[in-house]
Parts: sequence; C-alpha cells; structure tokens
Amino acid sequence: MSLNPREQRLAFGLGAALLLMLNLLFLPKLIAFNKAGRQKHAELSAQVAAASGWLARRDYWNQRREWLEKTEPDLQASREDSAVQLEQLQQSARACGLSIAEVQLLQLAPAEFYQPIGARLTLKGPWAGLVQFVSGLQNPAMFNVIPRFSIRSDDPPPNVQCELEVQRWFHFPKEATR
Repeated sequence: MSLNPREQRLAFGLGAALLLMLNLLFLPKLIAFNKAGRQKHAELSAQVAAASGWLARRDYWNQRREWLEKTEPDLQASREDSAVQLEQLQQSARACGLSIAEVQLLQLAPAEFYQPIGARLTLKGPWAGLVQFVSGLQNPAMFNVIPRFSIRSDDPPPNVQCELEVQRWFHFPKEATR
C-alpha cells in the first residue's frame, strides 16, 4: 500500500510531532540522569583519591595502630576508671592553682573503636594555671580529649573561669564481643 503525497506529509508530521513529544517528556529525565551520573563519578573519583592517599601512608598508619594497641589503656570498670580520672583531674587542677567550682561525671555512649569516659569541670583561677592545666591534659599517651571548652574573664582580670569537658578513651575489654 503506497501513500499519496498528502498522506506522506501527514505521516511525517505525525512522526515529527510524536518524536518532539517523546523528547519533551524524556529529555529532562535523561539530562537529570546524566547529571546524577557525573556527580556520582566525581564523588567516587574523590573517594579513590582519598583512599590512595591513605594507602600511600600505610606504614605510618600501621605503626600508629600498633602504638595504640600497645599503649591505649583497657577499660576495667567504667565507674572505677571514671573515679580515677576525676581524681587525677582534680589533683592536677589544684597543683596548677585552680579551684574547682563544679564537677559532673558524664555517661558517654561507646564509639566504634573505643569507650570514652568523661567529666565536665568548671574551674576558676589564674590564666597561667589554666594554660598549664590544659597543656598537661594534651598528652597523647594519656588518651585525653577535650571536646568542649569555654573560657571567660573573671574578677580580677588575670583570673579566668573555664568550663571544659574532658574525655579519656579506653580499649574495650578483650573478652567483650561487639
């Protein structure tokens, strides 16, 4: 069956209109799919670059892991360790000439690779004593972390009032299964 010229023009026009409608419907979806694919590619490329950086320093991270396994203290009993940590913090603060206005033990949820215990302290005293106290906490072998710290001037001016949270990180006990 052959089409006359008028029918051919109508069939061509219908085909062109159908093609145009399909493009209008699916072209935005294809563009969005392409954009999402490019974003995913960029994210994966960034992850590969970051992983390559970590792998390039593999020896360093292996040495660090071995050091952690040898030196990070094991968690014996959370209450005992909290009391010991709190006593050490109080003695250190007094030795630096700071007075302790408030103490609060914290109940902290375990993290993936360590168990934190902590205390929140409000200290008052001379600026130099506070600097000495905080610098004494910043010893990697003690596994202390200061996640919160605020300071304000107190009367007379060289004195300060400081609120800080100190956490100590422990290995989970060897027999604990996670």
